[in-house]
Amino acid sequence: MIGIPRALGYYEYLPLWRAFFEGLGCSVVLSAVTNKVILDQGVKASVDEACLPVKLYYGHVKALSGKADYVFVPRMISVQSKTYLCPKFLGIPDMLRGAAAFDSTYPQMLVANVNSRLSGGGWDKALTEAAEELGFSRLRIREAQKIAWKAQKDFEHRLIQGEYPPSALAIWEKSGRALEPGGVLPRSTKRRESIPSGGPHIAVMGHSYQLFDSFTSMNLLGRLKAKGVRVITPLAMDDEKCRQATRILPKRLFWSFGQKLLGSSLHLMNEPIDGLIYVAAFGCGPDSMIGEMVERHARRLGQVPYLLLTIDEHTGEAGVVTRIEAFLDLIMRQKEGHLLSAKA
Repeated sequence: MIGIPRALGYYEYLPLWRAFFEGLGCSVVLSAVTNKVILDQGVKASVDEACLPVKLYYGHVKALSGKADYVFVPRMISVQSKTYLCPKFLGIPDMLRGAAAFDSTYPQMLVANVNSRLSGGGWDKALTEAAEELGFSRLRIREAQKIAWKAQKDFEHRLIQGEYPPSALAIWEKSGRALEPGGVLPRSTKRRESIPSGGPHIAVMGHSYQLFDSFTSMNLLGRLKAKGVRVITPLAMDDEKCRQATRILPKRLFWSFGQKLLGSSLHLMNEPIDGLIYVAAFGCGPDSMIGEMVERHARRLGQVPYLLLTIDEHTGEAGVVTRIEAFLDLIMRQKEGHLLSAKA
């Protein structure tokens, strides 16, 4: 039984991971949806300097105690050529081992290194390492990888086509064997949400593990959709468009997730959007820089309302709701002003 924590890379790579392990013949169990118990366990076990998503990861790993033989904990050094991830991604297996040294209830970890800066050091090598540690043959591993990449590519295609990420991910939360024998993926069982076409169009930028964890994000996306807002997130953005948008910078960013966030923001600020919300994790070094760069460009353009939401374990729901409502009120007043000017 392989456990997968519902945090960090989960929201972008679950189809790849789950389809691979189930393709090998392993059973897979996911940690529960984030709740206060998981958050409190993570905060208690982690170091104070860690950002909220990392603290949450501790809690999700701990939540799999007694439910899995191994918990898959990839050391994500680099997932794209010539880039790196946050140092906390690199050190998370060692940080967890440190916590496990003082708490014997932590489950056994299955660690694999993902380093695309090395020749052949990407996800295929990492998954091969993990499977070989479990005793599987190279032939079986290759077959499982084919299934896994087919699942991942289908997931990414759905996102680019505009499907709401939690809806696209829901298929793989149920099973990694969603691909039918003929190679056709069944349609999502979730209906697309109906959003009024006249609602404001707002880009919500932030790491996937921030935006799509409804507990720690105070259900930000759900609240916006309930207000009739048309939301676009970084997962819906094509990588090439992001790269093109960041060419105005004097130097290329070497954080892959940061480059995606900045590129998405710069591209969308030149599109007909009504506002941009950037969700940052308190204590996240890359977020502090990317959020500042996005805000500077928004001010320079002078036509895109911008809201920065910084979230940690102490953030109160009432404060977030108040700021969202004030931001939406600002956007609606601006839209009404444009309409009045046009009529005049």
